[in-house]
Amino acid sequence: MHWAGAGSNLRPVLKLVFGAMICGILVSFSTGLIENKAQIGIPENKYYGYPLIWRVTSLDGPTEYALISLAIDLAFWITVLFVVFFILQKIAFPKLQWGLNYRAFLLPLILFIPLGLVMDFVHEFGHAIWGIAAGGSFTYMKIAFFEIYPRFAVTSEFVLGSAYVKGLVGFEYGLFLFAGSLTTNITAWLLGVILLKAKFRHGTQVALKILGFFGMMDLPFYVVLPQIRGLQHWIFLGGFGPEPLIGARKMCIPDPIFYLIIFLTTFGLSLLYFKPLREKLTNIVRMVLTRR
Repeated sequence: MHWAGAGSNLRPVLKLVFGAMICGILVSFSTGLIENKAQIGIPENKYYGYPLIWRVTSLDGPTEYALISLAIDLAFWITVLFVVFFILQKIAFPKLQWGLNYRAFLLPLILFIPLGLVMDFVHEFGHAIWGIAAGGSFTYMKIAFFEIYPRFAVTSEFVLGSAYVKGLVGFEYGLFLFAGSLTTNITAWLLGVILLKAKFRHGTQVALKILGFFGMMDLPFYVVLPQIRGLQHWIFLGGFGPEPLIGARKMCIPDPIFYLIIFLTTFGLSLLYFKPLREKLTNIVRMVLTRR
């Protein structure tokens, strides 16, 4: 009976691993079609693959493949996607616990990219609002293929997000840089409190939780990932530099204090969005207090 129960509990985990492996392989090979412009090398060559370059094309030579780098990329993407699947499951479907319902994942998969762009707009809008409040002049905003300001237009070049505010220096410029991730972080807190206090239909809950997930991860991702060679804000999309960290330094916030702030706000949001984690921590605190 013990082994049967263990097998039953392990089966959903194996489904997660299998799904992550399939999707990780697809993503890894797909990155071989996306040029990695962060790579500095011979001008005639083009470099492909994320986070490591595993495919190099040349104008006057055969395509080269780095199999070791490809293997590392495969391991990276499988791990990342396993974590993403696990988080999505816990955010969108806490009642399913470890069970993986592929139909249940259809709605969040459909909403993932559109809602990501919505939170991307919140990020860039935060830059604009805080930059204007700091005394700057708002000149430009673009999301994906859409130019938002100074005129609305559809462009041929994809840019995840950009916003420009002129006339800022020193502390004010640092606030402008930090403001994008600060705004999404504040939005994540507001959404988390709303979800905790109000009752919504399943689809609305899923949408708000995905928005909250983007808001929660925006700040830590933007600080940590661009400091890893070859990675960007959202792994292979977005800025190449740790924008919030640069902004905090211009605001004279010491790095250790800033990293502590990031940890505390991310941990707090995790407790807010992940009910099982919140309940487990509450039980641990109660046990400690009871023993005393």
